[in-house]
Amino acid sequence: MFRTGLAGWLALVLSGLMAGGASAQSLTYQPLGTIPVPPSTVAGPTLTLKQAFEAAWARQPEARSLASRREAAMARRQVADSRTVEPIAIELSGQSRRLAGLPGSREIVLGLAIPLWLPGERARSGALADAELQATSSVTLAARWRTAAVLRSHFWLWYRAQMEHALAAERLGNARQLATDVAIRVKAGLLARADQHQADGAVASAQAAQA
Repeated sequence: MFRTGLAGWLALVLSGLMAGGASAQSLTYQPLGTIPVPPSTVAGPTLTLKQAFEAAWARQPEARSLASRREAAMARRQVADSRTVEPIAIELSGQSRRLAGLPGSREIVLGLAIPLWLPGERARSGALADAELQATSSVTLAARWRTAAVLRSHFWLWYRAQMEHALAAERLGNARQLATDVAIRVKAGLLARADQHQADGAVASAQAAQA
């Protein structure tokens, strides 16, 4: 079963790497080629979407139990390929009828145990082993697709947030430049004080949008 904890883990990783951008430790994903990243996040190491997927997949229970499930299915396949249900065993037993050192008989029994398949049992066992191998592959593939879907969804949410943040920063710069120009014109008597207040309000609004 797919674990919903992956979504929270991805969000934590992406947010942590975004926060690290202030110290030149930001993240750049490259799904299906190179995607341009906002200028504020170019610095620092890069991580491809494939690398992010492998890190996320390694945390999934399906990935952690894959080897053991395959080994169990392969063991059943090997048993089905053998000529006997279990390995051939040699049995050795003995008994004595001597009491208190008196003469008596002694028996030693040597036997060979060969567990044989019942009619049709070997074929059914092999079919079951093959079905388990196929089921293991199918479950693993489905889990990988679900993991990739969640990862890609979170990537695009993160990338959209990065683009919106860059756009907000650009708008803030424009608002500040406009407020500076308005302040100069107000001092020169070319604009009214109300225009200055309006420009300052635009700067405050742009700062809030960026935050």
